[in-house]
Amino acid sequence: MLENRKAYESKLEAQLAQWEAEIDVLKAKAKRQGVDAMVGYDKTIDALQRKREEIKNHLLNLKGASDDTWESMKAGAEQAWLELKAMVRGSSE
Repeated sequence: MLENRKAYESKLEAQLAQWEAEIDVLKAKAKRQGVDAMVGYDKTIDALQRKREEIKNHLLNLKGASDDTWESMKAGAEQAWLELKAMVRGSSE
């Protein structure tokens, strides 16, 4: 169980790093756009950053969770992960 737990946490950390890079790309695109487009990008970036912070909090909670509560806490992290994944994909289209 501990091995699976560590692998999951590492996977989540790696994915967060990738999403952070994608958010940075989106920020760079926003800077190159006109004022009207920047407003839309800024809203998207803010939403992505809030969701990313939510996942970071889930990850911190997972790392501190006992073995008994880890599995149940994982479900909340999974849901937030799927939501951010959809948001990132939608913003890069």
